[in-house]
Amino acid sequence: MRRWLPVVIGVPVAVVALAGGYALAAGDGPGSGTGSGDGGHGAGRPAPARPAGNGPGDGTRQLAAYTTRFKPGEARVKNIRIGARAIDGHVVKAGDAFSFNKVVGERTARRGYVPAPTIVGSRLVDDLGGGICQVSATLWNAVFEAGLKIDDFHPHTLWMPEYPQGREAAVAWPSLDFVWRNDSGRPIRLRTQVTGDSLTVSLWGTPKYQVKAASSKRYHLTRAGTFSDARSHCVPMPGGPGFQIDVFRTLTHDGRTVRRDRFHTVYQPEPKVTCTSR
Repeated sequence: MRRWLPVVIGVPVAVVALAGGYALAAGDGPGSGTGSGDGGHGAGRPAPARPAGNGPGDGTRQLAAYTTRFKPGEARVKNIRIGARAIDGHVVKAGDAFSFNKVVGERTARRGYVPAPTIVGSRLVDDLGGGICQVSATLWNAVFEAGLKIDDFHPHTLWMPEYPQGREAAVAWPSLDFVWRNDSGRPIRLRTQVTGDSLTVSLWGTPKYQVKAASSKRYHLTRAGTFSDARSHCVPMPGGPGFQIDVFRTLTHDGRTVRRDRFHTVYQPEPKVTCTSR
């Protein structure tokens, strides 16, 4: 479960509970094209943010940029490229909301998506559009660092090392969306850049806030078991602990604190899975 607790100075606290630790609903399982999570351990931790080098050229400034990495040659790389292309150049007008599912659309074979590892509950399975969450998670971090309002998002059930702990968003068509709002007062343009082993998402507009981020240490660690799977579609998993973590964001303007956000995440433990059919 993830709780988002925005604290606006001088305004009563609002608490919004968001679904987390989910198992996919009926119709969202393998073969449905949900693209609900990423596999691919060992793709590396997120790289430091860097300019994408492809700004809109309209005099706006880069609000934030974030880079995550992946392993070249994996099937999900094709899905990452398609998803990144779908949001590249998109303009969010002042006051408007950006819905990832609405902009990117359904992940189907007809649109070029291919099967790749996807999180379903506490397991990895091959599913159409697997890896699309690397696009939503990278965008989430750019939005977070730009200080923009996050309306709706859902964490993965398992922590994937491609993303910072507690800072990512899973998406699934049509059940899980990532929605953020442009509360900067000016239009914002999205740009993406995909290299052989990385994805960068940058946001361009007019800066409104200064953003400071911090996080707690992992706590309430839990462990999962180890087992073998003889099924032909088994996806091996290295295993890892479940844990809880809190991420904090403070927005300031002209030296005055405007808002403090707390993002609380609960990750399930990841079982160690050995595929005996391979």
